[in-house]
Amino acid sequence: MLESIRNGAQSFGVKVAFGIIILVFVFWGIGNFNDRDYSNVVAMVNGQPIVAAEFEKAYRNAEEFMLRQNPGLTREQLDKAHLGRQVLNELIQLTLINQEARRGGIAVTPVELRQHAEQIKAFQDENGKFDPEAYKRVLAARRTSPPDFEKELSDQLLRDKVYQLVTAPAWMGSDEARKRYDFIRERRVLDYLFLPAAEFASKVEIGKDEPATYYEEHKAEFADPARVEVEYIAVNPEAMAKPEEIGEEEARKWHQDNISKFNVPERVRASHILVQIPADADEAAEKEAREKIEKAREQIIGGRKFAEVADEINTPRAGGKGGELGWIGRGSTVPEFEEAAFALKPGEISRPVRTQYGFHLIRAEEKEEGGIKPFETVMEEAKKGAAVDRASDNIHDVLDNLVEDNILQKPMAESAAKYGLEVKKTGLLDQAGLIRNLGVSPDGAAALLATPRDAPLDTALDAGKQYIVARILESAPAGTKPFENVAAEIDKILRAEKSLALAMERASKLRAELVGKNAEEARKLGVKTSEPLEREAPLPGFAPNMKFDEAVFAAPVGEWLPQAFSMNDDKGPGSMVVKTEKIIEPDGDEFASVAEIVQNGLKQQRKDELFSLFLQNLGSRAKIEIVNPDMINRKNM
Repeated sequence: MLESIRNGAQSFGVKVAFGIIILVFVFWGIGNFNDRDYSNVVAMVNGQPIVAAEFEKAYRNAEEFMLRQNPGLTREQLDKAHLGRQVLNELIQLTLINQEARRGGIAVTPVELRQHAEQIKAFQDENGKFDPEAYKRVLAARRTSPPDFEKELSDQLLRDKVYQLVTAPAWMGSDEARKRYDFIRERRVLDYLFLPAAEFASKVEIGKDEPATYYEEHKAEFADPARVEVEYIAVNPEAMAKPEEIGEEEARKWHQDNISKFNVPERVRASHILVQIPADADEAAEKEAREKIEKAREQIIGGRKFAEVADEINTPRAGGKGGELGWIGRGSTVPEFEEAAFALKPGEISRPVRTQYGFHLIRAEEKEEGGIKPFETVMEEAKKGAAVDRASDNIHDVLDNLVEDNILQKPMAESAAKYGLEVKKTGLLDQAGLIRNLGVSPDGAAALLATPRDAPLDTALDAGKQYIVARILESAPAGTKPFENVAAEIDKILRAEKSLALAMERASKLRAELVGKNAEEARKLGVKTSEPLEREAPLPGFAPNMKFDEAVFAAPVGEWLPQAFSMNDDKGPGSMVVKTEKIIEPDGDEFASVAEIVQNGLKQQRKDELFSLFLQNLGSRAKIEIVNPDMINRKNM
């Protein structure tokens, strides 16, 4: 598939650089990535083994990551998430990509590896230069060896290379982008007639046996859910953090290890005036636009306020009031605009700048120089970060001890006091109440409901930013509410259903009457006209209805849709008949201001789809054998 793709890595210059980098990486300790034990194989991919050591390492990394994010996660929960299968799938995909790259003569050279490593800010000194000692220190802090990191980086770079080559044919023309934009931004004006169901309530009759019959047929809807009262300790790593215990040396190390957090990008707050013309405008249009922007600049130099001129010239989508654009960072706009904006001092106004959107005058309002915040200015923040990391590292021990005490039925207040924590009680709560009050997942709430009275939960539950160690004080089993307790509710349900049915029936009849009537006659029957409606936006005053939206945007102009729709306004349900009165096409100037963004976004979407198909094709043609499923499923481990 990739055989025809070759790179120029055989040049003399590259070979010289290659030799230099090899020496550097040997100094770092790359090791041999091909030393594998083939005696214990997990899977075979086109005859190439994924060995147990490789799988175990990847699994431990994934497991450690998940536990770091969710310290209360149990082995059972990891198994339920099929973590082993996820890890193996990723290894298979990586193996297939590497195999295809080899067939195509694609590789990552040590030169490329070194260059990308040098660009990682965590490995740089205060002057932005690569620091081998920082490299070793950061990897050690993350419990990653240089060979492991370099292999991971190499794999990622290789994947990126393959991605770029595979997706290179992806194309999105301006005409296609415009059509897609027009489809999304098209608006419609609707004529509609809405009949509230409440207006038909007086005509509803409820039979003597209907409520009891409804109750028997819908007993599940009147379930009285199980409830429990929970005594619990909430453990929050941030709350347990003690910045005052962090010394300067530890804080300084944390600052260095997390240097990217303190990298402030260069940015400028700018305003602009834009005379819009297409990128391919003819000479006459170019001249006219340039003269207009030059005249605007002369007016500003002569004393007129920049914002005043901007509001006269700019279209509504060209910027905010006074041409305000807000803060702009490097890489956030087109190169010509960026270069001019960042060259200005605060208060300065640029010469006319030509971009694909037209001619701009740019005024710099404020500027912030980029760079790394020195440790001295962020010491307190670094202490807090180091304290949170320390607390996160210790939280496993804290949770283990609390869970053990809980299993042993020790008083929870006594256990909590050891760590400066407090014990709380929920009162009787159902599943929804447990999720809402404790922040636990549905599975966590279900585990609490399944635990017997006076029994501890034998694990800690993930509850967002905190973890819950819980004991059940009281439980109430699930049941069904007696008919007598829900009779009034059932009567209300039946009346609402029958009222809506009558409204739908009446709407269908009115729809037949509306066909062929003029606007004045339709108004007499109660027809209203909407404001322009955007695709996938609710009709003003009504709840969203996907079927309604799809139907009206597919309907021809001037025809009442054949079916009535059940709709809800702010007072309740009702029925609606509708027709499209007018289609409003998007503004061409509006598209011109976002054309590049739309085109690039659609192109990226197409690239991702193309690469996904590429991977699917590799997998479908590959011979994949699972040799050790017990290891993947974590059995007998």
